[in-house]
Amino acid sequence: MSQEAANRLVEYLDAQADDYLRGAIHYSEGGYESLYLREDVDALYSDQKMQELCDYYRHQSNVQTAEEPFSLGNCHCNVSFYDDAIIFHFAQGDDIGTVVTLEPEAGRNIVGFITQCLKQLHFNSPQSIENVPEWLQD
Repeated sequence: MSQEAANRLVEYLDAQADDYLRGAIHYSEGGYESLYLREDVDALYSDQKMQELCDYYRHQSNVQTAEEPFSLGNCHCNVSFYDDAIIFHFAQGDDIGTVVTLEPEAGRNIVGFITQCLKQLHFNSPQSIENVPEWLQD
């Protein structure tokens, strides 16, 4: 992800989530890049732990295509709600994706948030979203 695209995404995330933003990372086949990590969150994860998390999400990005019996199209974002965080995983192709984490209190208006994140990733980064859904083409 280019620095300009990363900056735009972090600016958007900060404007939308404010103090609820915990972090954002972008991973690819070659490694990962911390786009933003709040200081208290950064202190929780060693570089080795971050590599493990990215390996996990890298594997997840390879299983995003829906299989039967779910004929719903591609999965663009997985959302996981945990006690201490909400995690958004945006798979952007094989071994490429972006993970955004928020405080659990930020769990309002999630559909709008996901849509705007997808737009940021689709229009402001070199990655592409295959089979762009009609609702994202506006």
